[in-house]
Amino acid sequence: MTKPKLFLDMDNVLVDTLPVLNAKDMQKEDVAKPDQIPGIFKNLPPVAGAIEAVNVLSEDYDMYILSTAPWHNPSAWQDKLIWLQKYFGADDSNPFYKRVVMAHDKGLVHGTGGILVDDRPYHGASAWDDAKTDSFWIQYGFDEKLVWSNELVDFLQAVAQAYANTHNVRAAIDQVNQSVHYELHGDKEKFEKASWE
Repeated sequence: MTKPKLFLDMDNVLVDTLPVLNAKDMQKEDVAKPDQIPGIFKNLPPVAGAIEAVNVLSEDYDMYILSTAPWHNPSAWQDKLIWLQKYFGADDSNPFYKRVVMAHDKGLVHGTGGILVDDRPYHGASAWDDAKTDSFWIQYGFDEKLVWSNELVDFLQAVAQAYANTHNVRAAIDQVNQSVHYELHGDKEKFEKASWE
């Protein structure tokens, strides 16, 4: 049976990034923004429930990472891979093994179809809400129940089960959401950024 594809953003979906970056004292740094600090992405903590969620969902989905790294922080690209290997392993037991995409325009990837879980509409995430490619964007945490530590895993498992009958991601999401009525994402253009972003 073909599994649906599930793409996960890293920052603020798998990795608890913003609390660390927002707390950084930039007076002691030689760069303009906290996301430009070399090595800052390597040792960030996981979001509550994220590691367990990935391990459960990898049974039902073909898993991928779709993340953006700061242009002015070359170490971030490497550090994100190191983070994934730290929490999921460096070999093919890692559900993301050789399935990591770093892009400043995530919309370029949505033509493959599937679900993207991303906390923001930016960098092409909102382009995933596209019926023509059978792709969908779920905004992590927009509905307070749709987080790893609450009901997001159950929702995605139900979608995977519905997909087995429909072979259509959007139809499966619609079918499942008819009974639970989650707000799957917010406005595709507006989002409140951190002060330094």
